[in-house]
Amino acid sequence: MNERKETAGKDRAAFHGGGFRLASYYWQRMARNRLAIFGLAFIIFLALVAIAGPFFTPDPTEVDFEAKNMPPVGFTITQSVYDIKTDQFITTRVSGTWKHPLGTDRKGRDMLAMIVSGARVSLQVGLLATGIAIIIGTIIGVMSAYLGGWIDNALMRFTDVMMTFPFFLLLVLIVFIFGPSLAFIVLAIGLTGWTGTARLVRSESLSLRTREFVMAAKALGASDGRVVFRHLIPNVISLIIVIATLSIPGVILAEAALSFIGLGDPTVPSWGIILEEGQHSLTTAWWVAVEPGIMLLLTVLAFNFLGDGLRDAFDPKSNV
Repeated sequence: MNERKETAGKDRAAFHGGGFRLASYYWQRMARNRLAIFGLAFIIFLALVAIAGPFFTPDPTEVDFEAKNMPPVGFTITQSVYDIKTDQFITTRVSGTWKHPLGTDRKGRDMLAMIVSGARVSLQVGLLATGIAIIIGTIIGVMSAYLGGWIDNALMRFTDVMMTFPFFLLLVLIVFIFGPSLAFIVLAIGLTGWTGTARLVRSESLSLRTREFVMAAKALGASDGRVVFRHLIPNVISLIIVIATLSIPGVILAEAALSFIGLGDPTVPSWGIILEEGQHSLTTAWWVAVEPGIMLLLTVLAFNFLGDGLRDAFDPKSNV
């Protein structure tokens, strides 16, 4: 009980101390979660790789015909090559070189360059599609809770109808109809992934609209727009941040799954496309599938760890 009172007192002190002090307080709470800090560090590292990587790596579509299926640095494999002149298979041992530190695929493309390209695609799709879904879900959730009545019923029934469709099958249908371009994939995910956000934001806004500060704003003659944008939405920002952070991994996996089944943008190498190509050469070039798989795993874990840390930091009942 005493710990909760102390935490509540710190929350009030941080809130009245201004935005910088409040942000510092939440950062101190999240910093106690080592997994959240690991997640944040890896996301920052991934963003830097996606931004600066193209300046230090070759074109991911560039082909090196003399370095097909070359293993990563530190690994050596045995390859059998058919010699037309002798009509025999010649066995050679191939070792990785620093020219292609993560190896090459069966076409001779540099794996490091493709991994960097995949990171850029995953972050773009994850951030943009999640941003679209969060904006739509927040607007529908807040307006539904604030206006109530038939508008609330209509918006929630529409949300229920959207939730009855299997998310991934609906996504596949949209991309199949409009084409597998990166822009359509972002729009498709954003326009179909807002339902959970809308429900959670509505639930939080229902309790906020009866609070004293909202009632006081109405009594003073504040317009509906001012109440929504100055009082309701700022008070659900912490919930929105947590939802966004926890939604990005699902979006990244959805894009990878679409690419894996052949509905990704063929003009940009993504982790899903690399995985699809790597499944055909697991016995001869295992690194083509393993490397993007590891990156997907670490990225999803990093965002989930960060989301869990933010959720605990924003929760006043949590004793972090």
